[in-house]
Amino acid sequence: MPINAPGTKNPGVKVAEVQLVGPPILGVGTSTAGFVGAVPKDRPEFRRKARLVTGIDQFLKDYVADDPPADDPLPIPDARKSTPLSIAVVGFFLNGGLQCYVVNDTDVEKGLKELEAIDDVSIIAVPGASDAPTYKLLQDQAQRLKDRVAVLDPPPGKADLTKLIVPVTPGPGLRPLTSIWSAFYYPQIKIAAPLKGDGKEPIFVAPSGHVAGVYARVDGLKGVHKAPANEAIFGALDVEHNISDADQNALNPKGVNAIRLFSQGPVVFGARTVQDEADPSVDSSFLYISTRRLTSFIEESLQNGLRFAIFEPNTIPLRQRIARSARGFLDGVWRDGALFGATPDEAYYVRFPDAFNTDDDRAKGRLTIEIGIRVAFPAEFIIIRIGLLLQAANAS
Repeated sequence: MPINAPGTKNPGVKVAEVQLVGPPILGVGTSTAGFVGAVPKDRPEFRRKARLVTGIDQFLKDYVADDPPADDPLPIPDARKSTPLSIAVVGFFLNGGLQCYVVNDTDVEKGLKELEAIDDVSIIAVPGASDAPTYKLLQDQAQRLKDRVAVLDPPPGKADLTKLIVPVTPGPGLRPLTSIWSAFYYPQIKIAAPLKGDGKEPIFVAPSGHVAGVYARVDGLKGVHKAPANEAIFGALDVEHNISDADQNALNPKGVNAIRLFSQGPVVFGARTVQDEADPSVDSSFLYISTRRLTSFIEESLQNGLRFAIFEPNTIPLRQRIARSARGFLDGVWRDGALFGATPDEAYYVRFPDAFNTDDDRAKGRLTIEIGIRVAFPAEFIIIRIGLLLQAANAS
């Protein structure tokens, strides 16, 4: 309390409440998807706009079919025809997605531009697109904004694996270009076609919507640090190309995430970003899509949560408040199992390097915080060492 504050002229003990810690930092959302493509029912009022969709019922009503007549609650009208986008959105919700933005736009570049302005979006896809220009548009936006990742679809049909591991540009490969901001999945999946006109024949479809739903489901159940892999794809019946162990040995190091058919059905069985691990320029820190998403989650949460410090006096108490807020948030991330270390001090640090906080820096209004984190990488390879015992096990 300042010495000249009211009530300080008479002797006695005065109490003043001061803020010793900064506000708690809340984690940002990580599972809102954004989809671009054509829908079965093209309503002019929804055209070329990014609209929030919070469930299958809303999506079907707005983008697929008109409300059924009262005397026919389960019609399949002509409007109820499937498109890659409609199948992807339904697959997203079936697999655990809670909300997404839909842009009814056949112009991919303009559609993605609509999603660019929405900060909540953290996963983007153009369902069914497997051409080089679309791959580039998706990857460029993810890399430029650094708050989202792109889920990329494979070409339809049974691909030549020797081409699948070669970048699409300059050709003649089928794999997207290297990017730590995207993940590429192969092959397509078979579904029961709930939106197809006859509603009977299963069809093969692009997996991006279903995979984005897996991302959301894993985020909600285990956290963004858990790799969205070894997870069943709900609603999928089969895969278009049955991947063997030998096939995956060739695909995985090149950043092609396999969708495998196991006893429980189709399973996402890869967690890589689009990188060739043999390339010396590869950023191995972000070999896994979960590492990229976790780091983005931490960065954006800290960016939002430390906004309280802007324009505050650049003093030691401010540094202490910032450190307490940041450590409080990172403690929670560590307790969730996202960071490696037996104690918080082993898992992360928060400091203010003198080299970046000189008097000249302070005079220019700059305060630099350095935060280091030890990410818990996925246990992609479980190695079991077995030896034959020549004596009792308890004596070995």
